[in-house]
Amino acid sequence: MANRLYYLDYLRVFLTFLVILHHTAIAYGAGGSWIYVDVDQSELTITSILLTLFTAVNQSFFMGLFFFLSGYFTPGAFDRKGAKMFLKERFIRLGIPLLFYVFFLGPVIYYIAHYRYQFTLLEYYQSHILTFRQIHIGPLWFVEALLIFCFIYSLLRWLSAPRSTRVLPSPAMKTLLFFAIGMGLTAFLVRFIFPVGTGVLGLQFGYFPSYIVLFTAGILAYRGQWLNHLTPSLVKTWWRISLVSIPLLPIVFILTGALEGNLMFEGGANVQSFFYAIWEPFVAFGIILWLLQYFNRAWNQPTPFRTLLGQLAYTVFIIHPAVVVGFSLLLTGVDLLPLMKFVLVGFFSTVTCFIIASILIKLPYAKKIL
Repeated sequence: MANRLYYLDYLRVFLTFLVILHHTAIAYGAGGSWIYVDVDQSELTITSILLTLFTAVNQSFFMGLFFFLSGYFTPGAFDRKGAKMFLKERFIRLGIPLLFYVFFLGPVIYYIAHYRYQFTLLEYYQSHILTFRQIHIGPLWFVEALLIFCFIYSLLRWLSAPRSTRVLPSPAMKTLLFFAIGMGLTAFLVRFIFPVGTGVLGLQFGYFPSYIVLFTAGILAYRGQWLNHLTPSLVKTWWRISLVSIPLLPIVFILTGALEGNLMFEGGANVQSFFYAIWEPFVAFGIILWLLQYFNRAWNQPTPFRTLLGQLAYTVFIIHPAVVVGFSLLLTGVDLLPLMKFVLVGFFSTVTCFIIASILIKLPYAKKIL
């Protein structure tokens, strides 16, 4: 496209903030899996309920929106560079950070969090990492999935006929409703085999129906310039649907016994699993459309500071587990409410990550990777 859409860069910065807060929330009571958890997740408290609702809403849209944005920038990059250079750059920008995390950063973080008093780092590598007893992919599962998606896209472009000039019109209300229901039903069925919280090599396939659809939607949005045709009425309607949908999740869970410890939303033939799977896309679509419209209107003017944040966001995404876990360990045993720890760790982790990232990108060859 002729003009750079700066607001998409800044939207990625915002999503990176949410990633940091999301993982910090799990450390202090939200449901989910994280490297280091400082509270008893089996205890049901007001804080754990609030943080779990926060992470549930996040999960419904933020990684899917990451995939949408990645899909949006994929066809243009492929067109400019061709298949060979496109894949080469993707392997450099995605593959190298993934390998770095799997074989160095991830193991070191986990060792410090859990094994530093049991044996040396070398012993841990010999017994757990080099034997593949543990494989630490962490948040870099997104990079792993994106690398797979880019390879599949390149393969399909290579196998297909020359690209047609025909583009699909931006989806109307009925189309979005159809895909929201379809994504929810597909996720519900997939979770019979891959319940939430399970997967292969860090990939939780129970969430992938939405990731695949949104990555594909990003590609189509680029071709059809959908972002230029977002109507206020469509965005407003879906935003209202999202706002109405959000409180329905805790209501349904409470009515089906969640407060008594009856949680079955991960998968299977039950009301919680079905409702959660359907609930996610209806929340996601409204938030995604609203964010795209809002950032387009309010954040499309570049400034040096905003541009710098955009350049640092990917590095922050890669390194944030080390910083979040580090601050969490520092506050372990400190007599503060979990909610206060969430605020402190979230704030200081965000600031520290961007400071460290601003140093790392100045290293030789760093900009080719980061």
